[in-house]
Amino acid sequence: MVGQEDPQGTGKMEHSRQMVFMPILEEDVYRFDYDGDARKYVFPSLSFVDTTARDSLLEVSMHKVPEYIPFCECLQGQQVVTIELPHGTSFYGTGEVSGSLERTGKRVFTWNTDAWGYGHSTTSLYQSHPWVLAILPNGQAYGVLADTTRRCEIDLRRDSTVKFSASEVYPLITFGPFPSPTLVLRSLSHAIGTVFMPPKWSLGYHQCRWSYETDARVLEVAKSFREKQLPCDVIWMDIDYMHGFRCFTFDPYWC
Repeated sequence: MVGQEDPQGTGKMEHSRQMVFMPILEEDVYRFDYDGDARKYVFPSLSFVDTTARDSLLEVSMHKVPEYIPFCECLQGQQVVTIELPHGTSFYGTGEVSGSLERTGKRVFTWNTDAWGYGHSTTSLYQSHPWVLAILPNGQAYGVLADTTRRCEIDLRRDSTVKFSASEVYPLITFGPFPSPTLVLRSLSHAIGTVFMPPKWSLGYHQCRWSYETDARVLEVAKSFREKQLPCDVIWMDIDYMHGFRCFTFDPYWC
């Protein structure tokens, strides 16, 4: 890549500017980039089920203009994207973090941590989803996805404004506005896919703690559930069995 602070390779620092856009996927879905040249520097999408859909122009909508166009600037190796929405907009989404479902006024970091003792102020948990669902004052809904796997800051502290900051250039994908959140999420699912139908046993009661030292103790717990006629479909082993708590390893002590 030609300089993180300067996607065009001009050697100059850019001020805030409107991002360039093109319609993709389906009606009212847009991809925004820092500029036309920046498109060739972005990484392949790990969000889209069909990665070509993010990079292909939807010609039937090429003459439409998005209702909201984000601004972008590159500062100290960060691409900072800002979208201003109507006053009174509320925000949801931002992935797996603690706190209330409404994210208005919050600041979240998509940077996975093993936050076993998390509280209301913890801003990063086990999954990262740089996604914001906005509910506009008129009842319409609008979705914004930063298509990046980098550490990303989602800042919703400024009134009715979405702000993403992450290193390297990355595209922003917007969905809508649509009449309802359901339609936004349906459009999002056309891009990133849907979750598989869970097996029945996964919907039952799961018993988990840190942890059971022996297989005999696990069998004892399972037997106790049965004897007391308590439904239990799964007993989880926590991370004790791992070698140095590293995934996909087994501590020789337990083998």
